[in-house]
This record gives sequence, C-alpha cells and structure tokens, in this order.
Amino acid sequence: MADYIADQPLQETPLWRLYHLSECLEEHSIRHCIAGDAIIATLGYPLVICDFYLAIADSQLEDAFTIVFQQGFQVSRGRDVYMDKDATVNPLGWPGYRLVMPSASPFAPGVMLVPSSCWHMDLSESSFLTNTFLHTTTRCRFPKRLFYLDALIDVIVEDALKPGGNQRLSGYFIMQYHYLVACLSPDTLSLSPENQFFVDLYGRLLPPKTRETVCLNRQWIRQGLMNVEEAWKSISRRALLFEEMHRKALNHR
Repeated sequence: MADYIADQPLQETPLWRLYHLSECLEEHSIRHCIAGDAIIATLGYPLVICDFYLAIADSQLEDAFTIVFQQGFQVSRGRDVYMDKDATVNPLGWPGYRLVMPSASPFAPGVMLVPSSCWHMDLSESSFLTNTFLHTTTRCRFPKRLFYLDALIDVIVEDALKPGGNQRLSGYFIMQYHYLVACLSPDTLSLSPENQFFVDLYGRLLPPKTRETVCLNRQWIRQGLMNVEEAWKSISRRALLFEEMHRKALNHR
C-alpha cells in the first residue's frame, strides 16, 4: 500500500535535487528515510520546505555525509532559530550535518542529515524494511505513516517528560505532528491504544499540567501500567469542560 500519494511527480518539483539525494543514499545501502517538511509537502499541504530532512541510521551518519558531499554539496551552519542556550540536550540545534549547494541563495533549503535516534525512528537492519518504503515512482525512501506518527508522538512525549530538552526542536516536532494529523485523518488509521488516546486529547485546548498528564498516561498505557479507561478517568473533567466552553465561545462570536 502506498502510504503517501504526491500531487505531482517528485521529479517535477523544484526541490527534486534534494529528493534525489534519497535515491543516492538508497543506491549506497544507507538506511535512511525522508522526514519533516518534505513529507507534509508530499502529502499536498501548502508548506514551504525550509530544510530537507533525512533521518539516517546513527551508525551510517558519516557515510551518508560523504555521499551527499560527493554530490556537490558543502557544509553549512544550522539555522540559529533552533539554538536553545538553556537546553542540556542539543543546545546548538539539530545534531548531524546541514549541507547546501555552493551557489544556493542563503534562503534556499539545505539538506539536514540527522541521526534517526533524534527522530525516535528505528532504522536498524532488522526493522528498516518494515518501517520504510520506496516511493512508487522513484527510489526515494519514506517512513510508513503509522511508524512516522508513532515516532513523532514518542519525541513529543519524551520532551514533555524529560527536562533539559531543546524547546525549539520540540516545537518543530510538535508542528510536524499537527501537520501530519491534519493530513492523514487518524480516524481512518489503526492506531495503537496509547496513540489513539494521545491523538484524541493532544490536539485539544488543555492546561499545561493536563497536557503533561496526557503524555504520561500515554507511556503508562504502552507499558501496561494503565488501561485506556483509567487514563481517561485521570484527565480532569474541568480541563475538558474548559476546552468545550472555549470552543462554544468561539462559535458564538
């Protein structure tokens, strides 16, 4: 089953040279997949691709860098917008490498080679072909949608429960999650119980403490320490009522 259907052939997009890098990595047996803005754009959402992200198996990151460098790209600084001086994890922004074409505009998207562990993606040899697939008309490799959604939720939950994370990177993952949910209609997907619970609640207008409870409960359901019914019961009725009242107030404007 094709998890993503592009509105136009990828070869006809202005960023085909960046998509083609996935084919180059595929040719050299680098375990990787496209991630971030390019997935949302492929699904037809009118999103400007600021950088082209490739999640690379951690053990093959240096090999991937060499291959992209040989395609005529050169190293560039990461975008300062992802720096978080208060973070103890990745305070300088994305781990890995950012490369650009030498003649590219300063505003042109670069290619980001990021360790797959940063995306919580399992690209190990035993799971790689299960979790990813080749695009139907190219040899560009994408993550399967349920695998990718699960990975984004994992990142969001870990960042919410573990102190010291780079909040600017966290904001990027949260944005990608909301875009993906809007594009994929999770109601039609066979989500795991813990992810269904998360998706049902995380998009609502909730107080920060309640949102943290949603993240914690998602983990407990996954670990078998709580069932979904118990997880819902632990959510403050007042928090859900506030969200409902706010929505009604907006509808009456």
